[in-house]
Parts: sequence; C-alpha cells; structure tokens
Amino acid sequence: MRKLMISLAASAALMAGMAATLQASAQASTRDDGRLEATFTAHPVSVTPGLGMVELIVTGPGTVQGFGAATEVVGVVEDQAASPCGAGGASDSALRRIVMQGGVLELHEAAMLCMTASGPKVTGTYRVDGQASTGIFAGARGAGHVAVDPATGHDTVSGTLILSSPEA
Repeated sequence: MRKLMISLAASAALMAGMAATLQASAQASTRDDGRLEATFTAHPVSVTPGLGMVELIVTGPGTVQGFGAATEVVGVVEDQAASPCGAGGASDSALRRIVMQGGVLELHEAAMLCMTASGPKVTGTYRVDGQASTGIFAGARGAGHVAVDPATGHDTVSGTLILSSPEA
C-alpha cells in the first residue's frame, strides 16, 4: 500500500509538471505575431567603478506580455569614456536575464546613456540568445529595442521573440 501511495504521488507530481509545461506552451502560442513586450522596475544591487568603466548589476520584478510575471537580472558594463551622444553620456553593453515560469530568456544588448532635458535616458537594441535561454525559450530568436529611465528604474523591452518549440 505504501509503495502504491508513493507511486501515485510521483505520478501526480509528474502530471502537475507536465500541466505547467503545457500551460507555458499555451501561453507562448498566444503571443501576438512573435512580439516581445516587457516592463520592469529595477534597482541596482552592485556598482563597481574603475578605469572609466562601471560594472552595474540591477534586478527587479516585471511583466512579460503573454507570459506573466517575471524577474530580470541585468549585468551592464558602462564605458563612460565613450560617449556617443555627448557630455555625461556613456556606451553600454549588457546581458539581460528574464526569469519566467516557462524558462529563462537571455538577451544581449548594446545601448547608450544620454543626458536629456528630463534627465538621463538609456536606449539601445537587444538580440535574443537562444542558446543561453532555457525552457520554452531555448532556441528562440528575435531582436528589438530597450529603453531605461535610470531615475525611476523603469525598463521596457519591445521587439520580436520567435520561439523554436513546434508546439509554441
């Protein structure tokens, strides 16, 4: 009897895992023509300056349209000696990890920090790294734009996300 109960519990856990995977796949299949739309509110957890560069790690909660709640972790290297948009600016490269129920989506970014009349703004582009992504995002591809308001920590990601999963 004990073995039967353990077997039933294991089967139930397996079925729950399969249901979660199917739900994530169903969410992925409802994407609007391969669009990626996400917003986050991030805050710095580590800032390391040196040699005209700053290494910055930020994290925070957000939402990815069609996939639900997410958490981002972004590692940025900011070159303050290279200012493509004038004084006070910087050139940024980043790796953004977006953790969701269905897996992890990795984005590579190139951006620039510019001083504007309303304060500093970061704008740039991203490319999906399907090899580093996991779960339903493994093998994904896509590209788009990122925008960050450093004063508020508000990040937006907008562009394409094409999942490689045949059921997605």
